Amino acid sequence: MKALRVLTAAALGWLAGLAFGPVFGGFPAPAAFMVAISATTAAATLVALLSLTAAWRAPMLLSLSGAIAVPAVAAAVTGTGADIVRGPAQLLTGALPAEPSGPPLAAAAAVTGWAVLLGGLLARSGRNSVAPGLPPLACLLAALALGASIASPPGWYAPLCVAAVIVLLGAAARPAVSLRRLAGVATMAAVAIPATVFIGPAAPGTHLRSPADARTLVAPPVQPRNGVSPLQQYLALRNGDIPLKVAVESSRPRERLRLVTLTRFDGTFWTVAAEYRRAGTHLPPPPAQGDPVRVTQKITIEAGQEYLGWLPTAGRPTRTSANGMAVDEGTGDLAVPKGTAPPASYSASSVVNAAGLARLRATEPVAAPAQPASAPPPLIRNFVKRVAASESSASRRLIALYVAFTRNGGFAYDIGKDAAGGHGYVQIQRLLKTKRGTSEQYASAFAVMAAYLGMDARVVMGFAPRARSGSSSVVQGRDVDAWAEIRFAGLGWVPIDPSPRDNQVEGRTHTRAMERPADDPFTALADAPDDPRQNAAPKTQERPPVHKDGNYLALTLIVIVAIALASMLSIPAAKTIRRFRRRHDRSARRAALGAWWETRDRLREAGYTVTGSATCGEVVLLASHVPGVRALAALVDTAAYAPEQPSPDLSADAWRTAREIRGHLHSAMPVHHRLRAAFDPRPLRRL
Repeated sequence: MKALRVLTAAALGWLAGLAFGPVFGGFPAPAAFMVAISATTAAATLVALLSLTAAWRAPMLLSLSGAIAVPAVAAAVTGTGADIVRGPAQLLTGALPAEPSGPPLAAAAAVTGWAVLLGGLLARSGRNSVAPGLPPLACLLAALALGASIASPPGWYAPLCVAAVIVLLGAAARPAVSLRRLAGVATMAAVAIPATVFIGPAAPGTHLRSPADARTLVAPPVQPRNGVSPLQQYLALRNGDIPLKVAVESSRPRERLRLVTLTRFDGTFWTVAAEYRRAGTHLPPPPAQGDPVRVTQKITIEAGQEYLGWLPTAGRPTRTSANGMAVDEGTGDLAVPKGTAPPASYSASSVVNAAGLARLRATEPVAAPAQPASAPPPLIRNFVKRVAASESSASRRLIALYVAFTRNGGFAYDIGKDAAGGHGYVQIQRLLKTKRGTSEQYASAFAVMAAYLGMDARVVMGFAPRARSGSSSVVQGRDVDAWAEIRFAGLGWVPIDPSPRDNQVEGRTHTRAMERPADDPFTALADAPDDPRQNAAPKTQERPPVHKDGNYLALTLIVIVAIALASMLSIPAAKTIRRFRRRHDRSARRAALGAWWETRDRLREAGYTVTGSATCGEVVLLASHVPGVRALAALVDTAAYAPEQPSPDLSADAWRTAREIRGHLHSAMPVHHRLRAAFDPRPLRRL
């Protein structure tokens, strides 16, 4: 049985180590990850099994050797060497998913091996049936604290862990294997595993909060090489003062290149409010969004490499060949860390939100998490009120602003060399007065006005390739672009380009229209009627049918389980209440007799055939080997047949002896017998 306990504890520790899977890419986990945790598990299990042999007389020395062998195996399998000590820090400061190699993988494998080793050694001693499960539990909590924020374990994971725990508890019993014990273990499994599968995910409050992330306890040390307001370079790029040239091979040639997301506005500048973490080639997955489209690109920086503080990609990157960059897990932006040169070429796989206008009409923008620090100047507020105040919904107000800038408001897109730069309140007010500006001003104005209306808005700086040939394009500084993004419920961040590209001016001369971006859902409004109300979402929309069968089923299961649990818990609760009433009876004689009645109930739960009519002598003969029964019988006889009321000290001695008898009975019972005794309703029939 000891070997079975050790092997079960090892299996439980290995399962706990599997919870690190999302940290290194999810389930099924990468092969390198599986090899690493399996190697340390095997080493730790071998040490725990060796401790069972008679040849090892120094368990402390063996345990110390195992504790050293586990990280040594982890370092050897991952090729990390002494750098394994840097693994925990890299896990806490890096982006997820981490690369399944190097110090981070070695650290996760070592933690798994230590959990297996300690759990196996505790299972070997057999002194406590619960103790062997504590090290795997600690490993599981550490893994979930890191990986639960990026992905949850698969549905089969929790039931498998519960099954391993049940086997561990069943194997911890001291008597030999019996049919009764196997039946008890099977019963526990039949109840616990289905409850884990069907009830756990539907438990109230399960999805109300985001999972905890241990990395928030440590400040990441990565800083981007450029400043926090790259939009200040807009004019220099546009006018060719920064000699930038980027060659792009793309699966969607018309797609814009996004460079950086600007989320904070102070009235003068849009800046980057991001916390960057060191990333590998696998990047944090994007949140759920409307219509994701994957775009692959091969990007070569031919000139101006020293001016790039961020790496341009088509959308939110999910994979890149540029290892060691800094990533903002909120926006997905890839920054070049301080002291690092941008790669001359790299490939990237990105996700673009291609939600169309029809889907935008069927939903509403998400409210901003906080109001702007200061209200815009009166000129901006009055423009918003005049254009959008009469609209009945947030989406209608957003469309009204868009149509005012691009069609009905008389605004023009300035491509002249003397076009003004800047994007603060001063430049937005000048835009409203002169009705001409660049995408820098239009994007800023649209985002500021949307935020003033209570929407979650931000500005994106990037490039709009104009020189294209098939799947190839060349991006230069003059292709710099800016647009706004608004977050919609159920769709995520949606790009919106409010620049009037159909009405370009250079000085006093109108020029040909500029091609609008392919990923802008509001482009469909270009050929729509002039009245923005005709383009807005209808005031009343038919809501999609809500399928409630699943909710009713989950609620029904929860109610059934709650009733069953309440019924089960009522039994030990009733026993506790009756024990309290017996012990605190006003009559010292009845209190002493209550101690005997309580002991008689515990003997019956332990399997002794004790009837309600059995005398003290008969019970003593039946349980003579149980310490304290004879002494308690003598105290009870004294209390029952004394001519005078016994003293309170006698009843206190009786209850003290009864407690000792209960302790002896429980220590001799297996764990599953203790659980069965606690929920045995038979003693309640004899009130």
